[in-house]
Amino acid sequence: MMPASRRRPSLWLRRFTCLTAIAALALALLGDPASSLAGRRARKPIQAAVPAAEASRADSMASPRSKKLGEYNPADETVELFEALKAGRIAVKLIPKDSTEGRVFIRNKTRKPLNVKLPAAFAATPILAQMGGGGGGGGQGMGGGGGGGMGMMNVPAEKELNVRVPCVCLEHGKPEPRPKMTYEVKPVTSFTKQPGIAELLARLGSGEIDQRAAQAAAWHLNNQMSWDELAEKKIDYVDGGSEPYFTDDELHQGMAAAQQSLADAEKPPQDRQPSPGDTAPRGE
Repeated sequence: MMPASRRRPSLWLRRFTCLTAIAALALALLGDPASSLAGRRARKPIQAAVPAAEASRADSMASPRSKKLGEYNPADETVELFEALKAGRIAVKLIPKDSTEGRVFIRNKTRKPLNVKLPAAFAATPILAQMGGGGGGGGQGMGGGGGGGMGMMNVPAEKELNVRVPCVCLEHGKPEPRPKMTYEVKPVTSFTKQPGIAELLARLGSGEIDQRAAQAAAWHLNNQMSWDELAEKKIDYVDGGSEPYFTDDELHQGMAAAQQSLADAEKPPQDRQPSPGDTAPRGE
């Protein structure tokens, strides 16, 4: 019997030795996966860090802030409302909600967007009243202010936009304006020559005075109603009751506004306080 130290290796041991040799050969030919991955990571180019300010500026240039509909755009031509209306480049109308406010609709008739500079003050007359011969059963003429954010509007090509405006009535005793009426917008001086009206309407548009005080002042200035008459004016109800049309505070504010508007009307144009509509940016 052969000694144990000289026995041949078993079949299982020979197979294991063969597999180990094959694995070692494969590693030698392919290389260590871990070291190969580390090498690839090491060879990856290093990107330079971008300063935060430059990154923010690049993002801003890549995606500029979109402008809101109607927002002034310096890249577009700027026109004055009445000049563009006379030239036929825009169409303008006012639809009243009631005697206190309405909406000015501006339609761009051209094939390019326009910044329309709205007047600090304007008048408006019912179109049907004009067709009927200057009065008839139409509502009373109105006046409004174009300040308080209405100073400039960008109207897209061949589109129509509108904006809400505060208003007052300028013809005491005529029917109240109604939403079914369409009004033509025109310069104040083409409707009335009474001093202080344009200045009063500009104050209304810029928010310096409230609508009720402005209404009292408008009837006083344009229709020569005395303050006593305005104080006696009543609102009558179907049940027989009534109440003053204006409060004492509204009349006091209206008196002050009328006096200041008359004083401003006597000043040369260069000495007058500019309204928001006059100081809006221009596209030049």
